[in-house]
Amino acid sequence: MTGAPRASLVALAGALVGLGGCLSVPDGPAAMCQTTDDCDHASGEVCEQGVCWGNPPAGPFAAVLSPASTRHDLVPRELAQVAIPADGYLGDLALAKSVLMGGRVTAYCAPPTTDCDALGASITVTRSSQFHGGPGFKAVVNVDAADGFSIPVPPTEDGDDPYVLTIVPDSTAGSSGSTGGTGAVATSVPPRRMQLSLADSMPDSMIVLGGPGLPVINGSLTDSLGQGLAGYRVVAIGRWDPSEPVTEVSSVSLTDASGAYTVTLSDQLVGTVEVVATPPAGQLGGANNALGPTIHLANFDATKSAQRSAVAPVTLGTELPPITVAVTGVVTGGTVSPIAGATVIVTGGATSMLTSFTVADTEVTGNDGTVQLRLLGGPDLVGTYRISIIPQASSQLGVIYNQKFTPPAAGATLPPIRLGARLALQGTIVDAAGAPVIGAVVTAQPSLRFLWTLDAAPQAFAGAIPPSTTTNATDMSGGFVVWVDANIDQVWGEYDLLIQPPADSRAPSLVQTVDLLRDATIDTMPLETITLPDAAFVHGRVVDSGGTPVEDAEIKLYRVSTALELCSEVAHAPTTCPIPAALLDRNTSDDDGMIRLALARQPTP
Repeated sequence: MTGAPRASLVALAGALVGLGGCLSVPDGPAAMCQTTDDCDHASGEVCEQGVCWGNPPAGPFAAVLSPASTRHDLVPRELAQVAIPADGYLGDLALAKSVLMGGRVTAYCAPPTTDCDALGASITVTRSSQFHGGPGFKAVVNVDAADGFSIPVPPTEDGDDPYVLTIVPDSTAGSSGSTGGTGAVATSVPPRRMQLSLADSMPDSMIVLGGPGLPVINGSLTDSLGQGLAGYRVVAIGRWDPSEPVTEVSSVSLTDASGAYTVTLSDQLVGTVEVVATPPAGQLGGANNALGPTIHLANFDATKSAQRSAVAPVTLGTELPPITVAVTGVVTGGTVSPIAGATVIVTGGATSMLTSFTVADTEVTGNDGTVQLRLLGGPDLVGTYRISIIPQASSQLGVIYNQKFTPPAAGATLPPIRLGARLALQGTIVDAAGAPVIGAVVTAQPSLRFLWTLDAAPQAFAGAIPPSTTTNATDMSGGFVVWVDANIDQVWGEYDLLIQPPADSRAPSLVQTVDLLRDATIDTMPLETITLPDAAFVHGRVVDSGGTPVEDAEIKLYRVSTALELCSEVAHAPTTCPIPAALLDRNTSDDDGMIRLALARQPTP
C-alpha cells in the first residue's frame, strides 16, 4: 500500500541532495526521434541529437548553479526564477563572479592599546535562500591568526538578505593554553555573530571578539564535601536567532582547583542561555580517572550578568564496575548472532531546581557485539538510565529507542539485548511504458510528516538514523527491498522512497511517499507497482560572467512550493516551517558548458 505523494513531504533537503538519477544524453538508449514530427510538436517539443526536448512539467522552478572547485574566480548562484520554454532550452545560465570578504580577527583590547592580539578562528558565512525552501549559501573557513581571511562569496543585490557571519575563536584564542591535564583548552573571548552586505569586494576589516560591557556568568562547582571540581570545561549554550538550534555562545572556562569558572557571553543573544560544565575528557577521565557528571545550570537571561554555583550531591554515587552490554539479532539464515557496528547510547540524569546532573556513555559494538559502559551508581541516577541502539546503515535489524536500562548488581551480568527485525518494503519499479527499471537505487528516510509528528527527543533520534538504501539496485524485473523501522516512540512511520534510475536511463528520479500499515504482526509490506512518470528533457549552457562556457559546473533544478499545510497538521513542526523546495534533478556541464536534465512530467500533488 502506498500513500499519495505530497509536495510538502517529498523534499527533505539532506536526502534529496543525494538524488543521482541524472540523464546522460544523447548516450544510452536508441534515438527518440529523427525529426520534430516524431515528437509531441503540439506541446512544443523539438528534436535535436535524437532527443525530444521540451514540454516541461508545471513550475515554478528555481535553480542553484555551482562552479567546479578549480574555478576560484566563480561562486555559486541562486536563480530564484527559472523559466523553461516549451522547447526545453534554458539558454545561457551565468555563474556569479566572486566578491572577496576579507579581514582579520582580533581580541578586544582597551584603548589606548591598538596592537590587539590576532586570533585564529572558524568563520561560517551564510545567506538565506532567494527562493522559498532553497538551500541558501554557506561557506566555512578556518583562518590563521597571522594570515587573516579572504572568503569568496556571491555579491548581494538590492533586496537580498545580508550575509550572516558567525566567528568562533580557536580553542587557544586569548588563553594561556592551560589545559589542566585534560586536553581541553579555555578561551577568554566569546564568539560573535554579525551581518554584512557586499555589493563589491570588502576591504580588509577588523572583526573584534569580546569587549567591555558583555554579560559575564561565574560561580563554582564543588562536590558534596565542598571540594572543587577541577578541570571541568564550562561554556554557555544559547541562540542569536530564536529559530536556530542552540550552540556555544560564550568564552570557554576551565574550572580551577576550587571549581571556579567565569564565562563571557556574546552580544545580541536572545532568550535564555544554559551553562554546561563537562567533566575532564568528556565522561571518561578526570582526577584519578574518576567518572563525573555533566552539570547543567539553566535559565540565565542572555543579556545580563549572573552568578551561580552548583554542588554535586553525594546521591549521584560513584562509578560502577564496567558494564558489558551484548547486542544480538537474527541474521540471514535464522541464527542469532552478535551485531557489530551498532551504536549503543545510555543516558541518565537527576534535576534539582535549575540545576541538573547527567551521565551518558556512547559506544560502538565490536566484532563480538559488545560494548563496555561507564556509569555512576547513586540512587539519584540508577532509576533514570535509558538505552537506545542504532544498528549500521541499511541493516535488516531495527533500532531500540529510550528503553529503561537498569545496571546489573555487583557480580551479575546483563542478558544480551536482541534487536528486532525491521519492516521490509518490497516493490517493483517500472517506467512510463511499463518496462522494468533495472539498476535503480532506492533509499528510504523518514518523511517530514513522520519526523514532525514526533516530539523533540525522538525526532532528533529518528533524524540520526542512517537512511536505508537497497543493498542491490533493482533487479531484472525492477524489484527491490528496503528495510525501515515501523515505528519510533509508538508513532507509526511514513517514509519517502528516493528512486534514482541509472545514469543511462531516460527515466526521471522520483520521490514516492509510503504510509506504513499499522500492523505489528507483519515483517514484510508489499507495495503497489511504482510507475516512474514520463520524462521531459531540458538543456542549457552554463557560462561565466563573460559568456564563456564553464565545464564541470553543477546545476540543481527545484520546483518551488509555498504550500505549508503540513505544518498545521502535525504536532511538532518548527515554527518557521522550513519545507525545502523539491529537487527535480541535478547534473554537471560538459566541456561545452552544456547541461542536460530529465524532469518528471507528473507534477507532485
